[in-house]
Amino acid sequence: MTSVRKSVAFTGLLKGQGHEAECTVTAVEVRLPGTDAVAHTRFGIHSVSKKLPAGKYQLHVNGGVQDVQQTAQGFWIAA
Repeated sequence: MTSVRKSVAFTGLLKGQGHEAECTVTAVEVRLPGTDAVAHTRFGIHSVSKKLPAGKYQLHVNGGVQDVQQTAQGFWIAA
């Protein structure tokens, strides 16, 4: 069986360092045919509602929480 992949977008919330900002999170959704199994991979953080300082944050998205970090150059990476 071949998995089915598609691009999806969610609204997320970044929290940390006394700041909170909404953002758009893009991902690739992977579904296994014939099952209810769904996984998301290749997350990207975009369109943050306000400028945040570099540092560690928690990304709240789609019912889960992921530790992330914004670099001094403005890139978001998994922490």
